Amino acid sequence: MPDWLAPYHIPKLTDDEYAKAKAAYIAKNGYTITIPGLSDIIKIRTVAPMTQQEHDWWKGRRWDRFGPQRLEELRAEKEKRFDRYEAMLGSPTPAIMTNAGSIMTAIDDAQDATISLAVLGQLARKIAPKLLGKILSGPVGILTATSDVMNLVQGAGMYCMAPMYGKKAGEQLSKASPKTLRAKLKSRFHMKAKLPSKSDMIQVLQTTDQVFGFGLCLGPVVGLVQDIFFGAVRSTPGTTIKVKLPIPSLSKICTVAHKALKATNLLLGIPHFSDDEEILSWIVGAALAFQHLNECNQLWNPLEMVDTFDNIETQAPRPWHTLTKEVIAAGPLPLDSVIGWPQTGNEWSPLLDVLEGTQEIAADNINRFLTRNKHSWTGFVGGLATCEGATYALSTLEGEADVYYDQTVQMKASITMMKHGIMLDPDQPLEKFQLFESYLDECARDDWDPTMKQIIQYCGYDFINIRLLQTVPTEAVKPKVLAP
Repeated sequence: MPDWLAPYHIPKLTDDEYAKAKAAYIAKNGYTITIPGLSDIIKIRTVAPMTQQEHDWWKGRRWDRFGPQRLEELRAEKEKRFDRYEAMLGSPTPAIMTNAGSIMTAIDDAQDATISLAVLGQLARKIAPKLLGKILSGPVGILTATSDVMNLVQGAGMYCMAPMYGKKAGEQLSKASPKTLRAKLKSRFHMKAKLPSKSDMIQVLQTTDQVFGFGLCLGPVVGLVQDIFFGAVRSTPGTTIKVKLPIPSLSKICTVAHKALKATNLLLGIPHFSDDEEILSWIVGAALAFQHLNECNQLWNPLEMVDTFDNIETQAPRPWHTLTKEVIAAGPLPLDSVIGWPQTGNEWSPLLDVLEGTQEIAADNINRFLTRNKHSWTGFVGGLATCEGATYALSTLEGEADVYYDQTVQMKASITMMKHGIMLDPDQPLEKFQLFESYLDECARDDWDPTMKQIIQYCGYDFINIRLLQTVPTEAVKPKVLAP
């Protein structure tokens, strides 16, 4: 496994320098996040956030201070918030209905951070739209299961029979597929001491179901320093929290990043209730936030700031946005009755309970998102951001030098087959494909990368027929794509 190096390091700017960089970004892009290499294909749009002056004007009902267009825009935003809040109160999902105020606030925090984080961050992997576009739009799409990986091998003949082209296609597509990469930590020194329940899982961490929820659930841990500073954490009754002093000062952009991660933890810790464009903005925002905090945390580690996490309680987000507060005030329930973590149902909850409650639900949300978008650039960007966010999360807590990564065993075996121009015979029974998938999954469990010789030997042992790519007509390959 090679050592991991962060593909992108944010520049260190003062608050004034950052304000100028943000103004320049908005002047060029407006309130839109563009993806490098895909700026003409996919954009994440957001509304210009209210300034502090606009908040004051709105509270004072000084409508004459707003321009006609801006006033109409903000009124439409309030109406949208009201409709969403009503829908949450009528939701059949108790976690959404009883914690609607905190959910609305998390959406505000995530939206408020989107442009701020996009100013300095980026998804820093090279993109090859022409090649990837052809593969994504085909029958395989994003690789979300071992059967998809095998379909990539089987489908190589659809694009070109040259083996090395198939290898290139596999390597390019694997970069867009969250389940073809895995990451590990070398020592786990800090996490083993403070998060023992997570430590063993991280030792064999792969970008499978666990990692989707894992990277996102770390948000409140990474943002612990800000919560201490603002009084949003407390000890359980009868205990105390020993905090390492001095508490480091935070730049404005780091504060925004902390809020974004806490918000994403909450939003993806409840069953899917939003559209995919908004979910994509949350995923990308979390990845950008981890990028920023990977740099901010170089001189200190959140896991070293307290003596233990066992007795720490964290507070659910409370409304701060003027429009959101007005919407809740106009509703049928008092404010305090709609504040809480959906994962636990309480405003103050043990931090570790929030982490545990997030992981599985977030994994399911991301998996469903990728499945719905496995043939689109939306899925590509979401998968890319999920991978980078989780890896940056590990680096933020343990240090960049402690992270290393690799492709999954299934992906490496498949690329090996494509490199040698080998595929399974498309005319054999489906059971033979399933048998080979089980073989790759067993290799993955044993953390063993089979060579081409070993793959051929196994196929011979179980009477699985293999063929050279050049000997299989393209028409014979197309109908043999397996069901995931």
